[in-house]
Formats: sequence, C-alpha cells, structure tokens
Amino acid sequence: MKKVVMLILVLLLILACTKQQEEVIEVDPFIYKTGVLEEGETLANALLDEGLENGLVYKLVNQLDSLYDLRRAHPNDSFMVKLDTLNILHELSFRPNLIYNFRVIKDTSDVYYTQVDTLKLIKQIAVAEGEIGSSLWQGMSSEGIDAATIVMFTQIFQWDIDFFIDPQKGDKFHVVYEKKIDEDGNFVKSGNILTARYSSRNYSDIAYMYTNKKDETRYYDNKGKCIQKAFLKSPLNYRRISSYFGTRTHPITKKKSVHNGVDYAAARGTPVEATASGVIIKASWNKRHTGETVKIRHPKGYVTLYGHLSKYGKFKVGDRVQQHDIIGYVGSTGRSTGPHLHYTIYHHDKAINPLRLKNVAGPSIPKDEMNNFLSSIEGLQRYFISGSSPVSSH
Repeated sequence: MKKVVMLILVLLLILACTKQQEEVIEVDPFIYKTGVLEEGETLANALLDEGLENGLVYKLVNQLDSLYDLRRAHPNDSFMVKLDTLNILHELSFRPNLIYNFRVIKDTSDVYYTQVDTLKLIKQIAVAEGEIGSSLWQGMSSEGIDAATIVMFTQIFQWDIDFFIDPQKGDKFHVVYEKKIDEDGNFVKSGNILTARYSSRNYSDIAYMYTNKKDETRYYDNKGKCIQKAFLKSPLNYRRISSYFGTRTHPITKKKSVHNGVDYAAARGTPVEATASGVIIKASWNKRHTGETVKIRHPKGYVTLYGHLSKYGKFKVGDRVQQHDIIGYVGSTGRSTGPHLHYTIYHHDKAINPLRLKNVAGPSIPKDEMNNFLSSIEGLQRYFISGSSPVSSH
C-alpha cells in the first residue's frame, strides 16, 4: 500500500512540475522604441528626443551614414532603437523604404558593427488596360495601377500627348509593367514599363522599351523609331492655358498685341523643366515684361524662353542642362496679373507656336541592332494579342 501511495505522490509531483514548466513565459529583456521622422527633422534629433545620450547618438548616426546617405532621409522614414533595462543601446535601425533596413548593432565585445537587411523581392509582369472616364489618373488607378507606374506612363508619351489638356473620355490605355512583390504576395514597388499603348481619336501608338549596345534605354515604336522627341509638349504641371499664341487683348494694357508664346497658369513655386537639352544663355531680369527669365539655346537654331519666374534653379549662364532639368519656379514677376509661366520657342530668332511645333524624334534603332530589337519586342507583342496572365520570376 505504501508503495502505491508513494507512486501516486511521485506522479502528482511530476505533473505539478510539468504544469509549472508550461506556465513559464519568456520575457524579452529589451525595450524597443520606434518612430518616424517629422518634417525637417534629422535622425540624430529624433534619437536625442528619445532621451539617448548625445555622444553615442552621433557615433551611431555617423556609422549608419556610411551605409545610407542620411541627407536623403524623408519625413515618415522609420527608425527603431533596442535598449536593455539599463538603457544601454544594443541596436539602431533605419528603414527609408520597405526594401532596405540599415542597422548598427552592438556585439558581445561591446563593439558596434553595421549590417544591411534586404527584402527578397519577386518580379511579376503585370498587364492592365482600360479607358479614360474623368481622367487618365482615375482610369489607370481604377485598374489597380500604382501611382509610380501612372507617372512613368505619362512620361513615355509626353512628347506627343499633353496629359493636362489632350486626354478625352473614351481614350484607351494598355500597359505591361513590372511589379515587385514580397514572398507573401504583397506589392512593394513598381519596376519598368516594358511596353505601353495610348489610343485616342487623334493618336495611337505602342511604345516598347529597349536597351541598346551602349546601355541606353529608350522607348520605340514597332519600326524602331524613337518615341522620345527633342522637345517636351509642356514645361510644367499646370492648371490651364491662360493665354494662347497669337493676337490678343493684353490683360493689363487692354490693347491688342501679338502674344509670342503660351501662358500656363500654375501655382506659385511649381517647378519649371527644360523642354529640351541645351545651354543656358540667360538667367536674369528681362526688360521686355517677362520679369525673371531663363533662355536656353538648343541645336539646329532653337531657343526656348521661360518667363515670370519667382526664382531660378541651380543652373547659371553657360551651364548645359538636360531635358527635364528644373531651371526655375513659377512666379508673377514682370508685367503679370498672377502666377503663370510664359513659354516661347524661337527658331532662328522667329517665335513659333509651341503647341504646333513639328517635333523632332530622337535617334532610331541602328540598322545593325534592328534584328535584336525586333526579337526583343516579339515576346512583348503577345500581351496585346492574348492578354496573357502575369508571369513571376525571382
């Protein structure tokens, strides 16, 4: 009997110990503080606001800066610090986007080392098409196309289509583009547009991406003609055209006169881009009523003028600028009734209507690359025929 009682007691003891083990909860000995950068805030200031010691903050931030140039940091970039109960910092991490995590970590020898964690992405080819209702933006976003891809789409056709005034209800779009997703299938970022089509009553073309032997990437039609042109359709994002090229009644003098450019109404401070590559020949006050003015000389006798600017970009007279470089910002200097850009194109000193410019295409595919080009677009053309399903690759 005693043996039976002892056996029961042993079993009860074992069960009690097992239950105690099951109820043990591991406690993380570290404290994690997270945050995001505010407008105008540096990472160092954000860490100091968390109560971290000044000398250590700058030491770790300098180490982090060797991995990622913190001058490129933006509001809402996130950070995390890992502290123990004695407030000793064991890790600082900075995440400017979903893909990269830049870390400074304390090892067992109390030495800080750096590490970069990169999210593994899967490239997926996506196909989308639709038509414009109220706007291109609305039409494309309703088909699940992300904002960056919509902007790239407008940049491909911007030499032929002014997306602020040209699109009409019923215009059609078709785009084949890369999507970068994580291993759980979540969208992370967009990639290149491989091919795109825009169709309207007055325009229809397909653009194919191709990288030539010089490692230059451009968009071409199916015959190898470059979609990109010498001049952009417009030099800025504007609200409306407030005055067209030709004879008009001046809004200030009330007299009829020849208006030798196009006026684009836009918010003060809107960036103004060079519509074509060239050399700046003027960046100063213009006595002929356009106030702060930039003039750029281009090949083949062309000059562009940008007037009524509030301030200039980083370029000065004699500098070479590329198409899309910001050369100034919208203002209302000179003889002006409100913020707008006066834009003129001169050809051999004669003003011509920018809206009727016969644009010059960029270089076509060289003959010795034509076979490579045709082979590369052959696979893309099937997306317009069969509406193929997305294809994924690592």
